[in-house]
Amino acid sequence: MKTKKLIAATLAASMAVAIVPTASFAKPVVVVPGHTFGGGAGFAPWPIFACAGGIITSAIVANARDDRELTAQEAWSCGVLFWFAQPKKKRH
Repeated sequence: MKTKKLIAATLAASMAVAIVPTASFAKPVVVVPGHTFGGGAGFAPWPIFACAGGIITSAIVANARDDRELTAQEAWSCGVLFWFAQPKKKRH
């Protein structure tokens, strides 16, 4: 029984303390208009992701369709060369 009374008293005290205004309620925050910082750097990583995605997609398609790996030139072009030029077959 003492535990329940102690918990109730603690909750009542914490609610009473939460009502008391403190220095954080002294004045409203004034928003100062200014420049927006960091807006231009969001574009930087996307070309890297696009190139890596192009290489991976082209490699998956080359493996499934032609049962081969990408050539070095196809990988250097971020996989774009795979879609427009097929490698020449090797003669035995």
